[in-house]
Amino acid sequence: MRIRKLSIHNFRNLKATAMQNLDDFNFIHGLNGSGKTSILESVHTLALTRSFRSRKMQTVISFNEDSLTVRGEFDTQFSPATESSDTLSSIGVRRSRQDLVLVKVNGEKLASVGELAGVLPVQVINPASFELLEGSPGVRRQFLDWGVFHVKHSGFYELWPRYRKALQQRNSLLRRGNIEASVLAPWDAELAATATLITAARLRHFKELAAVFDGVYRQLLANCVLPSADDKPSAVAQSVPALSLEFSGGWKDFDSVSFAEALRLDLAQDLKSGFTRNGPHRADIDLRCGRLRAGEVLSRGQIKTIVCALKLAQSKVLLSQGIPTVFLIDDLAAELDEGRCSAVFSALVELDVQVFATAVKASDLRDDWCGGRSLKRFHVEHGNVEALV
Repeated sequence: MRIRKLSIHNFRNLKATAMQNLDDFNFIHGLNGSGKTSILESVHTLALTRSFRSRKMQTVISFNEDSLTVRGEFDTQFSPATESSDTLSSIGVRRSRQDLVLVKVNGEKLASVGELAGVLPVQVINPASFELLEGSPGVRRQFLDWGVFHVKHSGFYELWPRYRKALQQRNSLLRRGNIEASVLAPWDAELAATATLITAARLRHFKELAAVFDGVYRQLLANCVLPSADDKPSAVAQSVPALSLEFSGGWKDFDSVSFAEALRLDLAQDLKSGFTRNGPHRADIDLRCGRLRAGEVLSRGQIKTIVCALKLAQSKVLLSQGIPTVFLIDDLAAELDEGRCSAVFSALVELDVQVFATAVKASDLRDDWCGGRSLKRFHVEHGNVEALV
């Protein structure tokens, strides 16, 4: 699946932009503030109806305009993600200042954003991505849920709002103070039911991710030549400490204690605290070197390489299920040295995904990183996008 034409209207400083004949790799360069990152944001909006930089889409709409529109046209080929013989030819998204959302796939209006699950997964690698190891558990939950959301029939898009609503109602009751357990019972039942399904979906995806992560990470390092005495890639790979990935469901002994039981055991403390202290809303991924958190002991370069490996591994898992990913890479050269950048792009070539990548200078994105796959370059200046021959 490839986006072949991208039309953008009133998206930040991109007033009316059409990018045609898009290739496997699409390199976009321009000065900071020129609008190159806005192109990546628009592709993300095409996939999830929102930017990866801001959930407040009113701030993304061009000044003095009432709405923005993004439309993508695709290769006319069979898409396994749709589980039918229908082809994906186009997606259109319109967002208004009144927060109205209109989504059309192949010209047909969708009833909900959830129907976009699996249609156009986009994976973002930008400076904010590196909070995956050093940031809060919420960042890692969002990463994990991205994968779960795009798996057809996981039901995650419907389950999570149900869980959040029940959690809010239970917390509201807990804040009242001393109340009977029977008052909480309906919300406890809803929380337990949805928590079981949410955790099962997350755990399935996590196990698949963990199974392929180490191989992707080692391959990334094997292709990465860093300055050293002998300048051998193998020396780089051998110098990396052993890593382990663990999943926490959000409550103690989640793999052997049901959430219904955990709620019962935690009731006294929840009443004292005035909120539900444990549950899927506290789930996390723990990546460690021995007994220590990886984010606390690894170098910045190692952390960033691990994050890239996690993103690549997650997309490899989806690809194994017939769901291809589009990668949006924002100024990777500012975050990683040339050797690591080259290794990341080698992995992207092997995944056979479509890539949109930005840089300040054209030379920061090298032709040979594309491994012989088709490449198109664009220059952006003051919101004007020019295709380079």
